[in-house]
Amino acid sequence: MDNDRYIRLLTKDLCDELTEAEREELAGLLRENKEYRDQKEILKEYWEKERGQEAANAAMFKRVIERIKVEEGKFTMDGTKREEHEFTTDGTKREVGKFKKEEAGLEEGGSRMPWRLWYSAAAILLLVAGTFAWRHFQASKTAVPALATHWLQRSTQPVRKSVLTLSDGTTVALNSATTIKYPEHFGDHTREVYLDGEAYFTVVKDPLHPFIIHAGKMNIRVLGTDFNVKSYQNEALSEASLIRGSIEVTLNDRPSDRIILKPKEKLIVQNSLPIIWRVAAGRSVPAPDSVAKGSRYSLTNLTYFPNNDKTVVETSWVENKLVFSDKDFAQLSSQLERWYGVHIEFANEQVKKYRFTGFFEKESLPEALNVLKMIEHFNYRISDSAVFIF
Repeated sequence: MDNDRYIRLLTKDLCDELTEAEREELAGLLRENKEYRDQKEILKEYWEKERGQEAANAAMFKRVIERIKVEEGKFTMDGTKREEHEFTTDGTKREVGKFKKEEAGLEEGGSRMPWRLWYSAAAILLLVAGTFAWRHFQASKTAVPALATHWLQRSTQPVRKSVLTLSDGTTVALNSATTIKYPEHFGDHTREVYLDGEAYFTVVKDPLHPFIIHAGKMNIRVLGTDFNVKSYQNEALSEASLIRGSIEVTLNDRPSDRIILKPKEKLIVQNSLPIIWRVAAGRSVPAPDSVAKGSRYSLTNLTYFPNNDKTVVETSWVENKLVFSDKDFAQLSSQLERWYGVHIEFANEQVKKYRFTGFFEKESLPEALNVLKMIEHFNYRISDSAVFIF
């Protein structure tokens, strides 16, 4: 019943038809129910739009309300329909009809409101407001929000790393060749940033203002936690690695999926293939709906360096260590390029498939390549900032 009453009061409020007593009643319902408050904010934002389609929808809604007023006048305070008469040719009046409460669509208890019309009005309002809210949501996913007064950008060059503190106290460590866009001051509802590259986030907890990172296909939502995000535009895989707390990830091309990560878990997203994958029995397998459009992804555990349960491969760069475990040479070369600020080219496709496990900390580029040569046979040549491997 509260929901029915709320619909009626909210609709009248939007049309400036509330009495003082009804206004107090609506305020009480809003205080007691957060969902009502959230709905009212969305509807109010829609209702205040007065251009184009929004104006046309508002006019249609007004016409429905006027119809309700006409229908209300046909009912008495006890919920029955007023008697209507027509006159015969001899001047006497004849009763046309009287309806029971049930036939009028009225609730038991004497409310005179024609509920079917009110629900029709509410349905129109919710439909057009929902359309408005959906368009607003879609736009917010594909563009930097225009609500922030001043957006900043920080970029790191290959070899270089950086640390910055955002306006809420959140710290972000940037790996090399990374760009982050963030507002000078966060807005009233969410804390949103845009990332291209790799960063380690230590997010200040704030349940009222979720922290959201847009990184390639991933949209990562957190309240307060530590995690690593890796999403370079030119790489086939993106990753989100959770150290502590909890994060929720959605993908741009699979918005209905909600991927929840627990501590020590990692999400791997394939940036190009249109099949979704899940982990079963320790390995990635196609999900039942794998033929549907969307990104392929898998959920697995963090990787620890062999015989060392304290070294996490995914976050070792924060400690200035280049750690890799069973990684093929092609993937490793991307890390070496950023680590040493060079460009690597392979003259032998077979060499790209070599797999390596190890770590570098203070080794020079020649020293690192010589260590890899001890594991698999290949040759290299360094010319300025280019490395040729054959």
